[in-house]
Amino acid sequence: MKKRLKQLTYALVLGLMAFTAQAQESVFGVKGGLNLSNFFTENVDDENLRTGLNFGVYSRSPLISEVLYLQVELGYSGKGAKLEGNGGELELGLGYLELPILASLGFGDLLFVEGGAYASYLLNANISGENSFGEFSDDISTDNFKDFDYGLAVGANVNLSPLVVGVRYYYGLQDIIENDFAQFAGIEARNSTFQAYVAFEF
Repeated sequence: MKKRLKQLTYALVLGLMAFTAQAQESVFGVKGGLNLSNFFTENVDDENLRTGLNFGVYSRSPLISEVLYLQVELGYSGKGAKLEGNGGELELGLGYLELPILASLGFGDLLFVEGGAYASYLLNANISGENSFGEFSDDISTDNFKDFDYGLAVGANVNLSPLVVGVRYYYGLQDIIENDFAQFAGIEARNSTFQAYVAFEF
């Protein structure tokens, strides 16, 4: 537990340092929206998308005036997948503290196309579903999964200042399953998440 708290502290400090470095001439915003997530495994099935939430704060600073920007975010992202089990279907939910760092290319202060990388820290895990005994929901140990995830992110948004509407895709590069998680023994799984969001800038 102490190890996890120490790692979480490092992640928060990294995020705060990134925000502080951007403080001058920055635009700040709050955002929230919907995630559609799945796992990349040997047998990917797009029908097994899980719905989750995303929310957080961000700052955007000019690198080249009115053309190129650096955008740093810090927030929560609900990921996971729907899985077919014995006697029914279940949902595996994973909640992450996420830090995307993106380069954003602006077109007329209206359309922004972005790309970069993200790092995230696992906060919680749960399982829910329905079987022959009825509905069930329970937290499971985060020890079944890797603490950290990382990968690539691409997206686009329309800036209707102060309102922003955007979409983004996160491609995980980390196998998130620990080897002793029986339900996924011998299987590699990576996060795959499509995100739609609305933001308010100030």
